[in-house]
Order: sequence, then structure tokens, then C-alpha cells
Amino acid sequence: MDTMLKIFNDLVISDDLDSVMSAPDETVYDYFFSVYCERGSFQFSKEGKSYYVGEGDLMVGQFNGMTAGSFMRTPDLKGKLICAGRHIFDDALTEILHLDSAWWKKLLLLRETPVIHLTNYQNKLFQAYFNLIGIYMEENNNPYRQRILKLVTQSMAVEVLHEMGGLITEEDEFPESKISQKDVLFQRFVTMVSQTGNNEREVKVYADRLLVTPKYLSAVCKEKSGRTAMDWITEACVRNIKYYLLQTDLSVKEIAFKMDFPDVSFFCKYTRKHLGQSPLEYRRSVTR
Repeated sequence: MDTMLKIFNDLVISDDLDSVMSAPDETVYDYFFSVYCERGSFQFSKEGKSYYVGEGDLMVGQFNGMTAGSFMRTPDLKGKLICAGRHIFDDALTEILHLDSAWWKKLLLLRETPVIHLTNYQNKLFQAYFNLIGIYMEENNNPYRQRILKLVTQSMAVEVLHEMGGLITEEDEFPESKISQKDVLFQRFVTMVSQTGNNEREVKVYADRLLVTPKYLSAVCKEKSGRTAMDWITEACVRNIKYYLLQTDLSVKEIAFKMDFPDVSFFCKYTRKHLGQSPLEYRRSVTR
């Protein structure tokens, strides 16, 4: 039977689960994945736990921690996999956290129960994303291919989080024994960073509020997300700058004042550093 494996930068899709799931750790370390089982079943271990994935199930998680070689399958196994490097989601994370107040519960649920049985609608949704990603991977002459693939993959991740909302109720609680102090610290930090109207740009300010040192806060962020505390702060700040430039008629001076920059000159330097353009250049280039 013919199998398909497509790779573009840090994005991989395949309908041959054996070749990908049994790969050495170093080839897929720190990648996010979603595996849909169309037929048969398989089992594998991650962080000391064994998981069973049967027909109609979707498994979502991160290859970091997977025990290579523990993958077991039935002879009739058939399924699809989408595997994406962490950086693909970098410029979408703070916006997702800003829009979804239940993000922490969903991430904890994924950690504890990474296997979800899909409804017919959800099945169609995953198949559609898989096919769409496959189509754009073949578009060698499309100058926007890399950007489109990144946006499509981000959209799929948002859809997964959205669909998980139906699995969580307001009463859902997670035992404290399953939530480490580092998890709680990271959750509190990114929630602060993502709050509407937050203009703080110094790690020390957040560290003081959380009663830890800036060095420890950044180390926890790096361990939990692969990014430093300053990376998170900068992304949130840039997202707010983009919002004010593209979604409001505020002048550059008014935006600088609203975001607590010391002066317009410093705001323009900051914007040029992180967007590659001055505020007005960026506004004109995107809205023209």
C-alpha cells in the first residue's frame, strides 16, 4: 500500500504512523503533534504513562517525553499525523491566551487526558486541515506558502482548543498534586502578560508580583514553554502595538502614551526593532 510523508521546514504530515511514531526521540523532540486513528489501534508510553488510541480517537501532545520504541500497534492500523515545531505557534500564543480564559484548564486536560474521541464533525475538521496542509506543501511556486502553512496550522491548533471547550465545565478542578508550583507560576505569569491593558515590559515587575526572582521566573518560562519571560512580554507588547496601529485611529503619539512608553522616539525605536518598520510604515504597509 502506498504511503505519504510530506515535510516542509518544521512541519510534517504523514499517513504512515509507524515511520513517525517509532522515530528516535532526537528527530521529533520538542514538536507538537496530533494523531488521528482511522482504523485499528495503537499504544505508547509518555512520561511513564501508557495511552491507548482506538478508531476515531485523536491524540494531541508533545513528543518531548515520549518513550521511543514503546509504540505498539495492531496490524490493521491506519491513521494520519500532523507534526509541527514549537516555533510555528510562537506569534499566536499570547493572542490565544488573551482570547481564551479557559486555556489553562484545557492545557491541563490535554496533559492528563491527551486522547479525545472525535465526533463526526470533528473528524471532518481534522481531515480537512490535513488535506489543506498537504495541498499547500506541494505548492512550490507559491511565494506565500510558508506563511499560509503557518496560519493553517495555527488555525488547526485553535480549533482543537475550541473543541475541547465542550469537555470542560466550570466545576472541573484538577488535584493540586497534579499541578506543580512551576506550572502555577507559569500560568499566573502568562495570564498577567496577556491581560487587556497590561503595558509592563520588565521581567522584574512580574517577578516582584509573583514573589520570585527574575532569573527564576525566566528559567521556569523556558522550561515550560521553551521561551524566556522576556520573550512572552515582548510578544504581548508587539501584539498590542499591532492592534492599536491597525484597529484604531490613534496617532503614534497617542499609542506611545497609552502603552506607557517614555516618549515617542523610544516607542518608534521599539516598533522598528520588533516589526522592522516605523509605526507609520507598518500601518501603511498592512492597511494599504
